[in-house]
Amino acid sequence: MEEIEFYYSDEDMREGDPANAGLRPGDLSRLTQRIQEAGGVYRVVDTAELSRQDREEAYHSRAVRPSVSRRYRVRRVFGTHKRPGQHFGAAVPALVVLDGGRPVDVYPHEEQDGTIVTISDYLEAIAAGESGGGLERRMDLLRERIGAVGASARDLIEEGRRV
Repeated sequence: MEEIEFYYSDEDMREGDPANAGLRPGDLSRLTQRIQEAGGVYRVVDTAELSRQDREEAYHSRAVRPSVSRRYRVRRVFGTHKRPGQHFGAAVPALVVLDGGRPVDVYPHEEQDGTIVTISDYLEAIAAGESGGGLERRMDLLRERIGAVGASARDLIEEGRRV
């Protein structure tokens, strides 16, 4: 399983925001417990202790990079067009998936069709054992580039193994 970073502040979380669907203030222990149950490693960053500038820098380094490579939107999820990232980890908690210390995914985010994929959606997927789907897709893309290896990525991934 990948490493996880939570950017979270109980004090500032905005209830009723579609990006926060399935979350309530005080949910941090429930969220981290679900990561632990899935065998994940996590770190919590209390954004109440960060300055606005530090939060915006975290937004750029942790959310913008994966959004570009995965082709989804985060600007309106974590802020506005004029002030992107202003709600990152505060009004809207953020879950960043790291691979080797590099951010590879961020939740919540907005897909191309306008669907918002929330932190709760990600946690349900890993609880159902679907987190290897990203690895499977990456392996299939690599296989297309280097040629056939005689097996699909699904066949190469060991059953029950966590990424």
